[in-house]
Amino acid sequence: METKLTKKEAQNWLKCMFATYTTRDVIAQLADLGFKLFYSHVRSDMRSKLGIVETQTCSRCNNISKQCHLCSEIGIRIWDNHRFKKASLKGPSWSNTDSTKWCVDPWELAKCYMPPTGYRDKPNAESTDFNGIIGAIYNCTWMQCYFADDLNKDSNICAEAREEVNKLRHLQDTNIDDGAMISFFDCLLNLLNDPGHLHSLKPAVDARLYLKQLQQDTLQLSEKAVNSTLNKLYEDQKEEFRERLIELYSTTKKTVSVSPLREGLDKPIGDVYVKPKMSHVTIDKDGSRKKTDNAVHQYKDLFYTDKKLNSRVFIQGEPGVGKTTFLTKLALDWCDAVSVHNPDHKATFIDVDTLMEFQFLFYISLRDANDQREVTEMIKIQIIDMIYTGDKREEVVKLLSQIMEQETCLITMDGLNEWVDPLNKCVIPLLVPCHTKSVSVITSRSWKMADERIKDSEIKNLIEIEGIIDSEDLSKKIINSLQTSNVKTHTEFIVYVHERRLWHLFTSPWLQTLLVNLWMNNMPVSGSLCEINCILIDMLFKNAHAKKGYFKKGNSFRCLLNTRFIHQQINIFDALANAAFQFTFSSNKSLVFTERELLNYMTEDQLSFCLNAGVLTQRYSSAVPYQFSFIHETVQEFMAAYHIANSKNDLITHFRSGAKYYVLQISQTIIYLCGLNCEKANKLIKQLEDDDLQNSINHGLSEYVKGIYPQIFFGIDDEDLTDNDSFCLALAALFQDMIIAGYIEAKTNGEKNICLNCTDFIFNPYLNESNSTALKLLLLANNSNVRSLILESNVLKTSEIITIIQKSRHCLKRVRMAGNPETNKALYQTSIQELQISGEFDAPSLPGVSTEKIIYRRCPSLSQLAYLTLSYCTLSKDIVLPDTIHSITLVHCSCSSAFLQRLLVRLSYLKPYVHVVLVNMDVTDSETHQFQRELLSSDLTNIHLNVVYASRDLCKLIQCTSIGILGISGLDTAGSDSSVLEIVHTLNRLSELRLCGTNTGRCDLKLPASLQSIILRDVECSTEWLCSLLITLSSFDHPVTCEMWEVVLKSSEQIHGEESLTHISDLRSEILSLELSNIQLRVVTGSKELFEILRDTSIDILYLRTADCVSLASEILHTLNKLTNLLLWGTYTGRCDLRFPASLKYITLQEGDYSSDWLCSLLITLSSFDHPVTCNLLGNVLESSEETRGEESLTHISDLRSEILSLDLSKIGLSVETGSKELFEILRDTSIDILYLRTADCVSLASEILHTLNKLTKLFLWGTYTGRCDLRLPASLKYISLQEGIYSSDWLCSLLITLSSFDHPVKCHLLGNVLELSEETCEEESLTHISDLRAEILSRDLSNITISVETGSKELYEILRYTSIDILDLLTADWVSLASEILHTLNRLTKLFCGGPIRVDVISDFLLHWSI
Repeated sequence: METKLTKKEAQNWLKCMFATYTTRDVIAQLADLGFKLFYSHVRSDMRSKLGIVETQTCSRCNNISKQCHLCSEIGIRIWDNHRFKKASLKGPSWSNTDSTKWCVDPWELAKCYMPPTGYRDKPNAESTDFNGIIGAIYNCTWMQCYFADDLNKDSNICAEAREEVNKLRHLQDTNIDDGAMISFFDCLLNLLNDPGHLHSLKPAVDARLYLKQLQQDTLQLSEKAVNSTLNKLYEDQKEEFRERLIELYSTTKKTVSVSPLREGLDKPIGDVYVKPKMSHVTIDKDGSRKKTDNAVHQYKDLFYTDKKLNSRVFIQGEPGVGKTTFLTKLALDWCDAVSVHNPDHKATFIDVDTLMEFQFLFYISLRDANDQREVTEMIKIQIIDMIYTGDKREEVVKLLSQIMEQETCLITMDGLNEWVDPLNKCVIPLLVPCHTKSVSVITSRSWKMADERIKDSEIKNLIEIEGIIDSEDLSKKIINSLQTSNVKTHTEFIVYVHERRLWHLFTSPWLQTLLVNLWMNNMPVSGSLCEINCILIDMLFKNAHAKKGYFKKGNSFRCLLNTRFIHQQINIFDALANAAFQFTFSSNKSLVFTERELLNYMTEDQLSFCLNAGVLTQRYSSAVPYQFSFIHETVQEFMAAYHIANSKNDLITHFRSGAKYYVLQISQTIIYLCGLNCEKANKLIKQLEDDDLQNSINHGLSEYVKGIYPQIFFGIDDEDLTDNDSFCLALAALFQDMIIAGYIEAKTNGEKNICLNCTDFIFNPYLNESNSTALKLLLLANNSNVRSLILESNVLKTSEIITIIQKSRHCLKRVRMAGNPETNKALYQTSIQELQISGEFDAPSLPGVSTEKIIYRRCPSLSQLAYLTLSYCTLSKDIVLPDTIHSITLVHCSCSSAFLQRLLVRLSYLKPYVHVVLVNMDVTDSETHQFQRELLSSDLTNIHLNVVYASRDLCKLIQCTSIGILGISGLDTAGSDSSVLEIVHTLNRLSELRLCGTNTGRCDLKLPASLQSIILRDVECSTEWLCSLLITLSSFDHPVTCEMWEVVLKSSEQIHGEESLTHISDLRSEILSLELSNIQLRVVTGSKELFEILRDTSIDILYLRTADCVSLASEILHTLNKLTNLLLWGTYTGRCDLRFPASLKYITLQEGDYSSDWLCSLLITLSSFDHPVTCNLLGNVLESSEETRGEESLTHISDLRSEILSLDLSKIGLSVETGSKELFEILRDTSIDILYLRTADCVSLASEILHTLNKLTKLFLWGTYTGRCDLRLPASLKYISLQEGIYSSDWLCSLLITLSSFDHPVKCHLLGNVLELSEETCEEESLTHISDLRAEILSRDLSNITISVETGSKELYEILRYTSIDILDLLTADWVSLASEILHTLNRLTKLFCGGPIRVDVISDFLLHWSI
């Protein structure tokens, strides 16, 4: 029983809950019986009066207002029997019932008499709560026949019972005094004792006895009964919370503003809503994101991928495209799906029933949550505080935590770009891991989705919203909503838009709505965004009864010329712009601000005017009494741009230029500034173009031009691609979009000298005609400063391309285009580094140079070329490549075997290596062996070759060569030609093999003895194929690495149908009998079937690259009885329940996050080993449990701490590369024996707890250390090793002084360290301090210290001169030579160890000094 229920008052409350549910069970039986008889009465009445027999039924009528005669008559009788059916009252709750079931299910009639929400999904009396049942009985007058008490009276037993139970449900706490409890029981006993029917009903008799025993404490409550009641209470509280939530959304979200000119002009959202245009965005393996033609047609497309619920869905889109409106409509659709069921409600998508899978929907406005980090806190402030008061809020907050752990919830968060973590650590609001059933739908502007901190793995579904499907439909609806008669027609509006070429404004529903409003108010526009904002503000000023006045032409911005109410209020306009600027460009962009903050920039009268006009809006918040914001974020951004353009001061120089990608965050402001003052906009862009942005754009376009093949097959790993490439191309596109939009805005506003600098140009098919034209004009204006030219559409003439190449030859880095003789020739003598040509390509020729010598000559025309991709061309001439070439890719090209042989021979001279990718190559003259001997004799180990869909002729060509790395893609061993696999064993210098494709049956792949690594990427294979591959690898007499990336394992039955499992069983037996300890296995994407193959095998080293892999492998890890080394990646929280094999010696936690309790329990597990185990924390950030688990109590952590302190951890060696305060607090007072601290930061963090490690014997340090060594070392220390790093003289002096205080021998090992003088490491430091330390060290007894030197220096030995060192170990001859100058001064030295060959003169010199 819960602790809170042990108090007397709390037990009274619990008894009342027992009584409620007991009574509910009784009246549920009465209601079930009664409404079955009520239905019989209704049908009997219809037969006697209308002749409608009982056998006549209907199951089609689902709309109460449009029913057949039969259903209509049933409805009339439901109405007639409702107690409250007068005109001023609502009558039956039609929304509760499914009228298609009236003829088969009497309970559907009962639901018409229940409260209007929360009961539609209750199929019977048993599933209905007390309030619903008592409401049905009381509201149905026919049920009077079961009661002696007159239910027509205001005070009757049913009404009183309902009131008492409702008071119980809404108690602020769980305390009831004795008097209130007695009154409650009396009320329910009165109901159960009614002489009409219940008095003699057996269940009621039993219930009365039960209630009396319960009240008098003569009944012992079992824990099971208590838990059952608490569970029922949870269900009731959950239902009540959901009802209130639905009511909140139904009242606050039901309308939407139809006029940006007057926010208060709203209409029902259903009257103006138009379905959004939404498309899926794919995230490729190289991290690039591409919008697809795969449109979102239903909610399942949003929430599911391959029938699996997505945990996090992102919806990106530009300002005003309808992101907020979509989430608002989603909330209303959910309300209708789970409760309201309004037949007139039109959902966004037809599969609205999909929303019934979510028990709760929580709508969060992130712009209103800037002070909160956690989702639960946002829900409390924005929802719970709005629908509950007092202590009830805290009670519901606790309920919320339970709901989010147990129920499937939908959390919609609007405006990620408007939210900043108060601690600046998280990019997405925190949702604790235990809330695994929650699905988040997050909207954001597109630039925010390019944030590198949003990992691709966190994006389960990415959707782009581009506006609405039918923009003309929106225009019609807005026009109809703004007038009562058809004074203005939609046809007239379309003519107006067409004449003024304003179609581009239809891409944004917000701008379109504004345009309709302006047209309705007879305000003509040119299409400039600046002008539209000015007209909007002008109309708002007019509503506030502003004085009329006009700007003079030439004395103001063009966008203000047609305004009538801004000129006379220019001081207010300027103050508003100043406020917008300050709030937009403060340290944290703010869209919501307080009155006090606003009054820093305007007077109270000006603020009052702006509120009356509607430019600023005011809202109440429970956190802050009143919050202010601009009518729309874009208005704030425009006003900020106006302030920059209008200011006489140079504001641009004060902008922060170091903020990463900041220019994209304020892209909308920059676009507006282009229309106001293009010169200032260009200056601002230059000011904010930080190196990170330019490097990222450069990198993204570089990868785009290079193509994906070298990345996929020769990159380091997918994680690096994700971290470095996933957002870079998106940044390039976003930056270009901003420049294009700025150019169009400047031109529309009549800017004369549009001077926008741009270096990268991407002409792709997705650009519309307007944007493509603008980009072309920008390119021609910047034609001598082009860095990237990517032409995927025919927008430029050949002469224009040649001009650009020639003028930018000094700075042009990359080109992607279709080739022709003229443009190819223009490429010569340029500085291009990355080139991709499609179609015709003429290789540069070197007249007069023989083929045999051509490989020794540099190409004079493309001397910096590193990456070359040719596609769909015929290669007849030799390609003469410069020494700088790093990669060559040939896609769908045709060439002779002699051409390819000569190419490979030439590439073999390039060092250190070169990538060659051959995709669908057509090799002719395969029988020609003119250059075969030269190819076979060449050392090709520097060539990393990847072949995609290799032909038999290509395979013959590379057979028996010395290729170093080979990638094979497009395999299908069951179908197409797999000749390439047949020649693998002939490649006797092959060190790495990469496979991609489908492999079935047994793996008959013969591998060369030189192989060191095999990598499976995007492989679909059978169980027996993988088993036999491992068997093959086990036969090698040297270590072999096997990596698995995206491997899909299928059983043989799936592939071969009837094939017996006997063969698989034999393979399993064989694999278990073999020694696999030479195989290092690395798994990125695992499966249950894969790890079952590994069960009980003798694998020695295992890499698990994701948390999912670890989870899948957890079932078999303990069976790997030869496993010694385990490396883990991923994020881990909760308790670590991994079971390890007894053989484990090393466990490494790679990049990832680990909660305190997870790491604690891991160390507890490792402490149980009976041999030394090293735990490496490499590149891991340890999060505190409070951050990862939100409200969870720290009691569990405290228990783990107690347990870890009680255990012997002396067999654990701990190595830390990225530490944290939380990590070292875990280690405080523990019995760790060996500690490796791999950075100076780690040492600094650990310094607080080092002295508490009372069993620590060995300490290893890396890093740079200066000043005095103030480390407090534990008394148990016996060995300290200073690894790679730099140590100042005074630091080492003070360390030796510290070690001299030990009462036992201590060894100090200087391994690979370079010791600098303090003057070098601390330029200003006085030598006095060093002198003092020298004096102190000479006065100390250092005879307990053994110094071992592997990397010495003259300065080191000067520190040791005349000291009382007892033992000195010089590990190399060089250090003996350096030490010879001071050895004779070590007058307490008893032992000297020398390593390496030592010169005789050194020994003689030492002995001479010693004898003297």
